[in-house]
Amino acid sequence: MNQKQFRAFRSWFSSYVESFGNRDAETKAAVRFKEAHTARVCSNIVRLGGSLNLKAGDLLLAETIALFHDVGRFKQFAVYRTFSDRRSENHALLGLRELKHAGVLSGLEEEEQAIILKAIACHNLRDLPANLPDRCLLFARLIRDADKLDILGLFVKECIQQNREPDPLVVSAFPDTPGYSQVLVENLLHQNSCSYADTKNLNDCKLLYLSWIYDVNFPWTLAEIARNGYIETIIGALPDTQEIQAVRKHLLAYVARRQEPAGHKTEQS
Repeated sequence: MNQKQFRAFRSWFSSYVESFGNRDAETKAAVRFKEAHTARVCSNIVRLGGSLNLKAGDLLLAETIALFHDVGRFKQFAVYRTFSDRRSENHALLGLRELKHAGVLSGLEEEEQAIILKAIACHNLRDLPANLPDRCLLFARLIRDADKLDILGLFVKECIQQNREPDPLVVSAFPDTPGYSQVLVENLLHQNSCSYADTKNLNDCKLLYLSWIYDVNFPWTLAEIARNGYIETIIGALPDTQEIQAVRKHLLAYVARRQEPAGHKTEQS
């Protein structure tokens, strides 16, 4: 891929987004929200790719995936008035249909098209499919990290807000009730992913987002999470119980361990 091709993709994306921008105020706000998210994910993936010393062509490929990863969100909100896949449809697959219908990727080599489409299809899955080809796996991991990093940042901002309702564009409509689901705590302490099916209230949502730490693929992303204090902020917005503090200790130790140089072990390892 080259710069000319990427500029064409960016131009198409801008025009596509603008086609939803002349609707009602709620849709306009949702469109701008996802447009800004896309820009930040593009920035994240370029910085992440730079940390891995990716070649220029691969950086452009990664940025293209970031540019298009949520393209389905715009039509999703316009049609269903929600960003919830559970209440509408899978936004990744909706985006793939939009890209294919417009023939946006037709000028690329088949391998590049396949990587872009597979990475987008996989970006919102709970777990990556087994046996993905190495290059597909790399780019799928890149977009998942870049996307999660921005969503965590948005969620943390919600955690520190007081005296107002959570932004429905950031937090799904979970009740802000006391307590949390024990199964989510157990999953976190055993280094397992959490499921939306077990999420009953806003505290559960916080625990679910914390479980994303286990699905982060690259040390650079973990370093950004640690530098911004995302774990501490979300923990601070949860009930101050012994088991929540155990989750905090476990997560911080995990992040520190994952950032250790290869071959180096601390006394606690």
